[in-house]
Amino acid sequence: MTMQRTSTSLSAVEGRPQASSLFAIIWIFAAIVVCLLLVANFSFGLLSSARAYVGGEGLWSNAQKDAVFHLQRYAGNRSPEELRKFRAALAIPLGDFEARTEMNKANPDLAKVRRGFIAGGNDPDDIGDMINLYRRFGSAAFMQRAIHAWEGGDRLIARLENAGDSMRREIESPVPRAEAVQSLLVEVSTINESLAPVENQFVDALGTASRMTYRSLQLVILAAAPALLLLGTVLALRILQQRKRMEDRLSHMALHDDLTDLPNRAMLNQYLARALVRQRRSGTCLAILFMDVDRFKVINDSLGHDVGDELLRQVADRLRARCRERDTVARMGGDEFALLIEDPKTMMEVSTCAQRLVEEMSAPYILRGKNCRVTISIGISIFPSDGNDSLALLKAADVAMYRTKETGRNNYLFYSPMMNIHTLERLELESDLRQALERGEFLLHYQPQIELATGRITTVEALLRWKHPLRGIVAPSDFISLAEETGLIVPIGEWALAAACARTKAWQDEGLAGLKVAVNLSARQFADPMLLPKLTRIIHESGLDPSSLELEITESLVMSHGEGAAAVLESLKALGVRIAMDDFGTGYSSLGYLKRFPIDTIKIDRSFVRDIASDSDDKKITRAIIAMAHSMSLTVVAEGVETPEQLRFLRAQHCDAVQGYLFYRPLAQEDVADAIRLDWQNPAARFAIHC
Repeated sequence: MTMQRTSTSLSAVEGRPQASSLFAIIWIFAAIVVCLLLVANFSFGLLSSARAYVGGEGLWSNAQKDAVFHLQRYAGNRSPEELRKFRAALAIPLGDFEARTEMNKANPDLAKVRRGFIAGGNDPDDIGDMINLYRRFGSAAFMQRAIHAWEGGDRLIARLENAGDSMRREIESPVPRAEAVQSLLVEVSTINESLAPVENQFVDALGTASRMTYRSLQLVILAAAPALLLLGTVLALRILQQRKRMEDRLSHMALHDDLTDLPNRAMLNQYLARALVRQRRSGTCLAILFMDVDRFKVINDSLGHDVGDELLRQVADRLRARCRERDTVARMGGDEFALLIEDPKTMMEVSTCAQRLVEEMSAPYILRGKNCRVTISIGISIFPSDGNDSLALLKAADVAMYRTKETGRNNYLFYSPMMNIHTLERLELESDLRQALERGEFLLHYQPQIELATGRITTVEALLRWKHPLRGIVAPSDFISLAEETGLIVPIGEWALAAACARTKAWQDEGLAGLKVAVNLSARQFADPMLLPKLTRIIHESGLDPSSLELEITESLVMSHGEGAAAVLESLKALGVRIAMDDFGTGYSSLGYLKRFPIDTIKIDRSFVRDIASDSDDKKITRAIIAMAHSMSLTVVAEGVETPEQLRFLRAQHCDAVQGYLFYRPLAQEDVADAIRLDWQNPAARFAIHC
């Protein structure tokens, strides 16, 4: 087909690895960046700690030089102030010594270490880094060299402190000795000279650590830069690819149906517009087949939206498989599809395609493990005879499709201008139908059923009629299907049920005791979750005995609801009403199904009764139905009995009751009571007339 089919599930499966790959790149990129940040943080912390120690060493060096200076002056002027300054200067390296000594312990007192560093004149903000460097890298080669130099310096400071104490004692002695003082000054000078290489060794060790850290950081950054550049490039390309895929996906979603993945109405319009340009240029024609799934609302409402969605997917799959490569099939919305056929050789080719679709789309669908049969109605428009643009062609095909539905469904029709008249009439009819209930335009006619054993009227079937103010009596075939499609059948059916029950109760009170009434339930009513409470209320308000009410449901309705139908029917039976299966023999039911449903009566469809006198097959089918029903203790009613020959055959087969024009046409409400009374006066005589 022209459209490019991309499965949503397949796109999702393909999209997951692509998304995973993108996230993997992002994670790797982020991991490298985080590692670089951690390395940088570590390196900067190491450099900061080394800087703090170098700064502390500067304070330490200046302090010891000041101590030597003041001690030398003290030896010359013997001023106590110089001695005090000596001790104050010496307190700085002694504080660092106290901190180092405490940090060498297995469980150091960090508060004491902090006090020692503060006494050494270090910045309080640097002390944490200094402690961490000493404790974490104490075993490192550069730190071992620095600590070794530090310890050597501390030993020299201790000698300087001892020299200062000896100088004080000598000077404060009663008779200071000049040669002793001079000897101490020589020692102090020697200590001072010895401290210089120790300080250089300490600074050099920390400088080596700083240089090593800087070079390592530089190497890491240089090594990571190409990887980051590569990953960044790949990531950017992946993001662009992901964005392009997302744009393509959004474009696909905007032009395709989510449920079936077929092109949607917007995309079909694009295809159709381009196709029209080609056909005008070449002078050829094209065809549009507008398709609608018949009675889809019944399936959707009765079996559930999930089953309805599955049916639409299967319909879409069949359309894909049945169409040519160059054709375009699209979902227009709801249960509507369209097929664009370009360059058909003849109209016969279009007709053949439409007929093939009608036949193949009616084959059973597997829904919830069971066969379900649905049909389609097709309307066809042709370019250029039915329109010159997309809108006109689609509208014409839509009109033809609705006309197909009105004429019986499961078929196709070509558009004709006369169809517009029918379309307008249908719209007017739908508008009038929506107001008919409010205006009280509906009424009931009743057709009697005759019990063959007695000849008496035992039941009347309520039949809906519409008395239109302008059209007069509208035939049920003209509005029942429309009411089903629009959902109006639910309130209309509720009214009919209430009216029939109330009228039957009134007839019983007027002396027609034992009279029963049969009322048809539509598929929409059967699927209504409020059916049971509504029916309970109607029976209660009318006062009719539930056993006097018989609800007629079609065989196809029961078959389409499957397991759910049994539960609904059991609930209805629990109220005491009788259940009749209408149109029996047309819905592919089986004996097994009948046994599972609480059915009281089977009504043989008129299609079997019509030719029963001349068609041996109809005789066999009817005979089999009656025998089967009686074996299951079911009552059998034959519909459409119009000739004495039909009646005689049915009596011979012991059919329980009949209904048809041979006895009574549907009667107006005011004529029913008189007809029943007249029948009950001498039923045998009246019955003999028809035999």
